[in-house]
Amino acid sequence: MRIRLTHCEVLDPGTGERFWGWVEWEGDTLVGVGRAAPGLGSEPDRGDAPARDPGTRVLDGRGHLLAPSFVDLFADFCEPGHEDREDIASGSRAAAAGGYTTVFVTPETHPPCDGAETARFIVERGREAGLVEVRPLGATSRDLRGESLAEIGEMASAGVTALSAGEGFEADAGFLRRVMEYAGNFGLRMVLTCEDPGLARGGMAHEGLVATVAGLPPVPAAAEESAVARHVALCGLTGVPTHLARLSSAAGVRIVRDARARGLPVTASVSALHLLLTEDAVRDYDTNAKVRPPLRSEEDRQALVAALNDGTVDVVVSDHRPRARQEKEVEFERAAPGASGIELTFAVLNTMVAAGELTLTAAVRALSLGPRLAAGVAGGRLAPGQPADLVLLDRESAWEVTPEELVSRGKNTPLLGRTLTGRPVLTVRAGRVTWDRLGVTR
Repeated sequence: MRIRLTHCEVLDPGTGERFWGWVEWEGDTLVGVGRAAPGLGSEPDRGDAPARDPGTRVLDGRGHLLAPSFVDLFADFCEPGHEDREDIASGSRAAAAGGYTTVFVTPETHPPCDGAETARFIVERGREAGLVEVRPLGATSRDLRGESLAEIGEMASAGVTALSAGEGFEADAGFLRRVMEYAGNFGLRMVLTCEDPGLARGGMAHEGLVATVAGLPPVPAAAEESAVARHVALCGLTGVPTHLARLSSAAGVRIVRDARARGLPVTASVSALHLLLTEDAVRDYDTNAKVRPPLRSEEDRQALVAALNDGTVDVVVSDHRPRARQEKEVEFERAAPGASGIELTFAVLNTMVAAGELTLTAAVRALSLGPRLAAGVAGGRLAPGQPADLVLLDRESAWEVTPEELVSRGKNTPLLGRTLTGRPVLTVRAGRVTWDRLGVTR
């Protein structure tokens, strides 16, 4: 059946074009995109839209913004091993509610995703949930211990397309070089976080005034700077496309900007929380604001925002890390780091767009086209022949973040009680609606 979504504002992050119009798809493929006059009238066949076949189903976009669906390069669905926090089914529901159709999940499962068996299990559980494509990031080493290579070839045959140490850090640069060379032999990419444990060990907050006053062990920005520099050097040495996940500092941005100017295959991401919040969020020991890397200074935050606007940072990740209540409802020093965020990422960015800090095109591109280009995922543009992976976005409605509003099992976010503007209202994956907040398909 053909489906036509009408009466929406279309934004193609590939071209930057933004216009009132419609899209049409059949099966899992877009077959038409066109312009039409703005408005919410009931007659869909306006503008350059072709005459509607009697078998075409028409959905009313109600004047909302239509864009390619979102792809997340760094999230944790906790299965296998920590299903009390989240599982692949519940994480998939939360992702669909957040506008996502593809999610790359970290290898820090139990057992770690260091071989074909665990990779296939994760993929199959994602297929059973049927809401998003769940793609496992393969571990760089067996048991993530940094001592011997993981089963890289077997994971590649099981569908793994990128390797990662998750939140970990391969201390032996020579070992990481070998991992990257093996990855290159199988056409795999790298997704690496950037925190040198030698500098960050025991730290819980950004090294600055807030950590000093609160008496919290600090993590200097240099912990990120040194790790980013090493990863960039290894990318240049091996030629393997490398994504630097969750940048948090102005120093990290400077190194990435230089690397990209030199033509290295480096991409970078930032989490939505690091774009919105600063170290002030932990001033009152809110354990929901205890994340890795730590929320940093206002200067760092502004550097991240500027880098997203100018394209130096081309991806925003959710860094979705749900935690059980007992892991957060303890003293700050004992609390597990991490925040739930996959449903909130667009709302955070849109709130910043409304405040004039981000451009709408940069925000949508960083959630849709940017991660697809970084990870080699098809789509991210609105044109005939492209995948029918779409998200309809309400950009105007203000709403309060409460535990009841969150689909994820993880309610651990420092945004609880905050009013955000905008949220996804319809998600379409491979032509099938996976999230419908407004009931437009009923």
